[in-house]
Amino acid sequence: MLIANLIKIIQLILSIKYSCSFRPFKHNRFTYYKAENNVFDATPSGREKVDSLGIYVAGQTIHTELSLEVINKSELWDAKVVNLNKYRLMFVQKNKPRILIALEVDIDMTYSGELSDSIIAFGDNEALHVPTISNPSLTKPVPEWNYIELLYFDDQNGKVSVKRSLPWLKDDWKFIKEWKMMDYIHFDDKLYLLIKRSIWNEKTTNVTQEIAIIRLCLDKGSELISSAIEIRYNRPEFQNDQITEAIFICVAYYVPEKIFLLITHKTANQTLVHKRYFFNDFVSLFDKTGKECASGANNYTLMRYHLRSEVRSCQKTNYKSCSSNENIVPSVELDFDQILEYHFIFAYGNSTNPPIEFAYNSTINGTHFCWKRVGIREYCMEIHRNFNNDNSIQNVQAFFYGYPTGTFLLSYNNKRYNESRLCVQYEFGLLACYKDDIISMDDYQLRTYFNHRPFGFFRFAKAKGLIAKFLINHCNEYNSCIQCMMYGLNFDCIWSNSMCIDDEKHNVTQTVNYCFKITSFSPSIFDSSSPETLTIQLDRPLKFNASHEILDIKAGPNNHCTDVTPNHNGSIFKCSLHLSESGLFMISVILRNDRYADTISMSALSTEKVYVDVPEFVYLQIIILLFLGLLLISLLLIVYLRCDKEQLKKFRTHTNPKKKRGFFETPSAVTRVLEQILPSYMKTKTNSTFRTKQSSKLVKSGSTMPSVSQKSKIKVKVTAMKESKIKVKLIPTGKRLKKSEGKLSMKKLRND
Repeated sequence: MLIANLIKIIQLILSIKYSCSFRPFKHNRFTYYKAENNVFDATPSGREKVDSLGIYVAGQTIHTELSLEVINKSELWDAKVVNLNKYRLMFVQKNKPRILIALEVDIDMTYSGELSDSIIAFGDNEALHVPTISNPSLTKPVPEWNYIELLYFDDQNGKVSVKRSLPWLKDDWKFIKEWKMMDYIHFDDKLYLLIKRSIWNEKTTNVTQEIAIIRLCLDKGSELISSAIEIRYNRPEFQNDQITEAIFICVAYYVPEKIFLLITHKTANQTLVHKRYFFNDFVSLFDKTGKECASGANNYTLMRYHLRSEVRSCQKTNYKSCSSNENIVPSVELDFDQILEYHFIFAYGNSTNPPIEFAYNSTINGTHFCWKRVGIREYCMEIHRNFNNDNSIQNVQAFFYGYPTGTFLLSYNNKRYNESRLCVQYEFGLLACYKDDIISMDDYQLRTYFNHRPFGFFRFAKAKGLIAKFLINHCNEYNSCIQCMMYGLNFDCIWSNSMCIDDEKHNVTQTVNYCFKITSFSPSIFDSSSPETLTIQLDRPLKFNASHEILDIKAGPNNHCTDVTPNHNGSIFKCSLHLSESGLFMISVILRNDRYADTISMSALSTEKVYVDVPEFVYLQIIILLFLGLLLISLLLIVYLRCDKEQLKKFRTHTNPKKKRGFFETPSAVTRVLEQILPSYMKTKTNSTFRTKQSSKLVKSGSTMPSVSQKSKIKVKVTAMKESKIKVKLIPTGKRLKKSEGKLSMKKLRND
């Protein structure tokens, strides 16, 4: 068995392809699917002035003290921040790269191209950029655009360069009238870009407007663009109506997640129609596209052929997930699984709307909107507003959070603040929407910002320098000690008196033996003659979700348990203890979630110790494995050096001012020789975009209608005079509201 394993290890080492890829980063739980904004108000509770900003980039957060003058001048609320060096903070604002030096001096950075607001930060000064291409007259652009590009922001010389790109071909400007990223979503080491594009067909002399979704593999590191696969959709309403908005909707409490699109159309009579477009197993569509393309199946092509309206097939090859091989950006046109309308109709005060994923049959008369009938009961609301026109004063944002709550929030933004709505949907509940009837101020930005800590949201009125901020106490969403501590401790949640409460002043510094304890275990001695089954008794049932959380049992640091099996109520666990190290050790039971960057591990340690006696022949195996480990490290070092030399060699080759331009501009080892598969126009020469700097790491930092549950309601603090009013705090840019209470508390603060 040992020899067989050695052979497999050697085969694995010999099969390694050195592509200089890097580890992907982890996001926090509330930004696992999407990070709406990088900058938030981190001023602690109790202070009136906004004097501290929090900056979130790729799973990591810093806090910095900035003057109001700098905040207003830099307009950091809308900034796309790409690094976390507070003394050389780099960001993109108003499509310009800038750097804030020593928290005071704000200067422009140098970039040869044009930036848009479609920036996704990866950390380590790297960011993905999807240029916004608007070319209605089909004229040749200067400089030429890329479809997607990986940028590097150099904080030392103040320059932004393109590390990798998916470039235009020689004359794509003759065919592409529009290319714009509308939204994105990321999870499970994959990034999905939602693209709206308009393509001119020279043969049929018409323009096709379509929606495409491009998947990139984040675990490919700097080579993620080479892993691109797209699926695309062409509907009659896409051609007849103008697409004004398109966003991803993710309902995370389904397994797997239910993902669909919410697209807003403006019809010929200037009315707005909101439709939901559903997929059949969204995640699997992309690998299926790659496999079918590699097999040479009909209707599967490459993106570059489709954009030029060329009828050509993929090249037959072997398919490997997240690797394009000879087929660069496989592409296929699909049909949506289901298409349903959604109505943004609200009552005067708070509204109870159908769930965002629910299929309903509605009737609308002059006064009421009805969407569900159960027996003699009908779900209706009196119409206060039916927002079906003028998209210039309104839009929709979606926020969705991962396990354990799977909460979905929808923000209906209106420039008139008291016509805006914040809607919340808990697990399989209704979409409950809340309205502020107090503030009638106009000219708020059409954007809701997520506030990481203190947890909540805010809106900003730029002209008057006002912030309307509303905080949410999400601690009472956790229904167990483990959920409260594991997922809420970093947000000031604490388990006390069998409840999860919000307590900023808690002094919990360790979580060992906090939620569960080991009362006994057996046997107390493990050697070659003893059974390998370890039995552990806990003081209470340990309930966890095996699809999200990992239970790790071991004796000491190196004797690990496998085949962990609980009894009927989860208070007794049995496992096979594999012996690797002799000695006296405490038994540890550790529960963790490796999906998010901000979760806390919960653990228990035994008070007694177990004696482990490892036979000598086991030590021999360990020594051999250690030797193999050193051998593996040595081989990986050789691979790294070869990769480094390869990069240097390619750099020397490409420092010639003239070079061949392929569909991917990349000096890495995954670069393909494309002249054999691309048309002759691919052999035109362009200036090099390669840099000498090595790649940076991508790091972390329908069936039945449920009733409104108690959990799906948000408690609001009321005044003694008007109990129906939601109190909202209006803050000048230099003001901050006090800590709110209840599930959703809105407090009002007027200028001093």
